[in-house]
Amino acid sequence: MILKSRFVAPVGYPVIEDGAVEVRDGCIVAVGRARDVSAPPDPADRDFADAVICPGFVNAHAHLELSMLAGRVPPTPDFAGWLLRLGNVLSEAPPTQESTVDAVRAGVCKSLAAGVTTIGDITHLPAWTRTPLAQSPLRAVSFGEVIAVGRRRNLLRDRLEAAASLTAQTERLRIGISPHAPYTVEPEAMRACARAAQRIDGPLSIHLCESRSEDEFTRSGTGPLADFLRSIDVWDAWVPATRCDPLELIRANGLLGSRTLLAHANYLSDSQISKIARSGASVAYCPRTHAAFAHEKHRFTDMLAAGINVCIGTDSLASNPSLSILDELRHLRRQRPDVAPDTLLAMGTIAGARALECAHATGSIEIGKAADLAVIPLPPSGRNENWDMIFELQNQPATVYISGVAEKDGDP
Repeated sequence: MILKSRFVAPVGYPVIEDGAVEVRDGCIVAVGRARDVSAPPDPADRDFADAVICPGFVNAHAHLELSMLAGRVPPTPDFAGWLLRLGNVLSEAPPTQESTVDAVRAGVCKSLAAGVTTIGDITHLPAWTRTPLAQSPLRAVSFGEVIAVGRRRNLLRDRLEAAASLTAQTERLRIGISPHAPYTVEPEAMRACARAAQRIDGPLSIHLCESRSEDEFTRSGTGPLADFLRSIDVWDAWVPATRCDPLELIRANGLLGSRTLLAHANYLSDSQISKIARSGASVAYCPRTHAAFAHEKHRFTDMLAAGINVCIGTDSLASNPSLSILDELRHLRRQRPDVAPDTLLAMGTIAGARALECAHATGSIEIGKAADLAVIPLPPSGRNENWDMIFELQNQPATVYISGVAEKDGDP
């Protein structure tokens, strides 16, 4: 089939006006001006006219199983206090397999509706979340989350076994490991997570420098995060201070490398940015969650300048109103009009694909890649809008393809 529109935004190449994408057997076989892309007519051909065809969006950091918490735990500047409230809500109504599966399925539907075709999902309940994710059309990495600190260190073996299980792995669903954060995973457990990821040949993801209190915790074993662990009665003994920052702590225990995705990275120094750049690790920035917690200005432009692969995530519906990467990019466009539109689009597509190790298949519109596409309507032609008008609109993609199959199909 041939898909046409006023603009095709391939990512990594100039935007094509009056463009077209030819798809055969789920893969892209041609991309260019509509007049130059020709094939025998097919009933599946579509002319979307006033629209932009761009790569499907990549949500590099999400928690689909928390979709059930939408609006129930509003973020506040007190991050440790928010964690405690989140835990209390989950304790009052513990998730069941049925509720967890429903939450993942709801998250998948919301993601597809928003033009997301690939996702990096953090899951504390892999035995329950991976089957519905594998049954979905999404490309995904399911990062099994591990928490092992204080009294919960005894759960490490079982948690790691569940996190590293390859039972649900398919061509589209891959398995990774996610040691939760420097304040919830002790050094021995960090090393075990690194070994497990190597054993299953999977990527790593860890929440890092999400709040300023992380630095105080890893340097001295004090502060709001230490108080949080005591309040939930998991810190059964004083944890000796490592006397280093969170980044150095994970580096010393095998978690910082080219296959590591650092979630949030809200508070980084110049030297930390340099270390991440040298390591080859990626950073998943979650703009609207960052704003909801009233964090200080994120340094993503400094990271990009240093050569770090910065991609975009939504975090969960517990801290974000939607799972739309396009909405994240629109938020960034309003906050940072100095950042070029093509840079934003790359952060929401190919950068996430690189971080999730699937850039060979998706993230840009290139010959040989899967036809993972989002079609975003524009106002009627006759005005002087460019393709980047999509960042000023409110509408979501009308049509979404994964491997050439329309998973959401609106009118052309």
